[in-house]
Amino acid sequence: RGWRVYLLGAAPGVADATAVILARRYPGLRIAGSFSGSPSAADAPAIVAWVRHARPDILFVAYGAPAQDVWIAEHGRALGVPVMMGVGGAFDHIAGVQRRAPDWIQRLQLEWLYRLVTQPWRWRRQLALPKFALAVVAKRVLG
Repeated sequence: RGWRVYLLGAAPGVADATAVILARRYPGLRIAGSFSGSPSAADAPAIVAWVRHARPDILFVAYGAPAQDVWIAEHGRALGVPVMMGVGGAFDHIAGVQRRAPDWIQRLQLEWLYRLVTQPWRWRRQLALPKFALAVVAKRVLG
């Protein structure tokens, strides 16, 4: 559709590699720009300026949760981008930096468990999942 997309975040070089792969995979996609790096407060004004100058239709932010969500909330209004989305480790997967779970685990929808076993330092993040699920169910049941 000719959408202009900006890729922000991940480790050095990962956003650029992701941009190349996405441009090859989706010929109609227009990469407005990419920038890898951390969401430091010192870098924010320059990053906002680069994104604004690129004028993307969609901004994908790969800082990981909750940093990407906080960054979007703090800078979203200044960016002027119609659609902004936190994508966690998606760039790492697309660029081949981080392997996905085997197909059979993905089909069983247990990729979260695979990541927990292969990356045990994520256990604290995983504790939030049941709390979130319960909150959603409670909201639907109780209104």
